[in-house]
Amino acid sequence: MAIIAGGVRAVSFTRHGVGAARLAVQREVFRAACAERGWVAGGEVSQIGAGGGEGRAWDVVRRLVRSRRYDVVVVDALDTIGATARDIARELVLLRHAGVRLVVAEFGWDTAVVGSFGPGFGQFGASVALAGAAA
Repeated sequence: MAIIAGGVRAVSFTRHGVGAARLAVQREVFRAACAERGWVAGGEVSQIGAGGGEGRAWDVVRRLVRSRRYDVVVVDALDTIGATARDIARELVLLRHAGVRLVVAEFGWDTAVVGSFGPGFGQFGASVALAGAAA
């Protein structure tokens, strides 16, 4: 893995079960998001299958960030995080509690930049809060 002094190291999270074409799009979005921000595009953690996988792949991501191998996780779209709204909300809460910075390229959301979340996030944010209370 190439590391640039002072550079942000990013890891891609993809869902392998979405098919080859969508997987290629996920990878391209990751590279473009990193290039746009001047980040080092690092590795990829891929969820095998279309389902949420009960967070096994996300466990790997959290460990990589906590061990400081990567600074930020990039996903192409919100539905890449999980198969259902409940899966997505659960993972967002777990990522937040683990201190993982997440970028959702589809909307330009960056958990390190509060202003990146537009008004449409409010309703989803409420479901994240509810999922966090249930966890």
